[in-house]
Amino acid sequence: MHLTTTLNPFEDTDLLFAQQMGVDWIIANVPAWDADTLAAAANRVMQAGLHLCSLSSLPGDLATRAAEGDAGAVTRMRRIISDAGRLGIPAVSYRCPGLSISGTVETTKGRGASVSTVYGVENRDDTDSQGRREAMWSALTALLQGLAPAAANAGVRLVYETDIALASLPAAERILDNVPELDRLSRVVGSPCHGLNLDYGFVTQVLAPSAGVEPEDALRRLGEGGELFALRLRSLRDADVGACEVFLDEDRAAVLRALRVCKSIGFGGALLAVASPGMTDDTARRHKGHAFNIGYLRAMLQAIGY
Repeated sequence: MHLTTTLNPFEDTDLLFAQQMGVDWIIANVPAWDADTLAAAANRVMQAGLHLCSLSSLPGDLATRAAEGDAGAVTRMRRIISDAGRLGIPAVSYRCPGLSISGTVETTKGRGASVSTVYGVENRDDTDSQGRREAMWSALTALLQGLAPAAANAGVRLVYETDIALASLPAAERILDNVPELDRLSRVVGSPCHGLNLDYGFVTQVLAPSAGVEPEDALRRLGEGGELFALRLRSLRDADVGACEVFLDEDRAAVLRALRVCKSIGFGGALLAVASPGMTDDTARRHKGHAFNIGYLRAMLQAIGY
């Protein structure tokens, strides 16, 4: 497992933060997707002595147009993937096309008056949703079947990025919200060039409850097949209107169980601490809270002998 963070490679403060925290794997949020920008991003990460393991989510509007059959959008996405391969960038992530939602319900006060985000969680069954969900599946299938050959040719892994924000949508407006559907996604692509960037908050709040299993069992099921590319660890606590983020040490047993599963299945990918509460005099990006969670995660890795 490699401690990883997501950052903008064109922000010096982001690169310095990663260096200061001793986090040497990077998922890059790039401001544009042309070949020159990708090359500059890869060069800046390399010059900082860091490893660029993936590009963050492909542009949502481009993915939506491609899923709707826009040939130009598909061609553009293939070019991005090819450029990534030429630059030695091993992975490019994507999210479910057609969805754009933050999932945030409110902010609240946590431990020591820290600022915590509350995410909406909608787990009610919708018996009338199947037709609409299958339409979304058809669009996603067409998109992936158009991109998978380009990824295989470029030696780039396409990585689906799960997100706790998806949990705020009703069943009729979302897919990929249970373990069988994530298994189905793997079969749709049918290629070793596909992987999962798994949000553990999504596991605890959506995937595990829908399967009637413990979160670590759902994680094991998804990780044993070798599809797991990255795991984004966050701790969430049930709130009146959804799930409230807390510091990782506020649910230390759950974090430890998840890490032990990762070790037992031989997971060697990217491990991220995300969604930290904001601390006193913190930045807008919550660097202090994030630093605390990274340090705690490093200590937990040492505790399990990794």
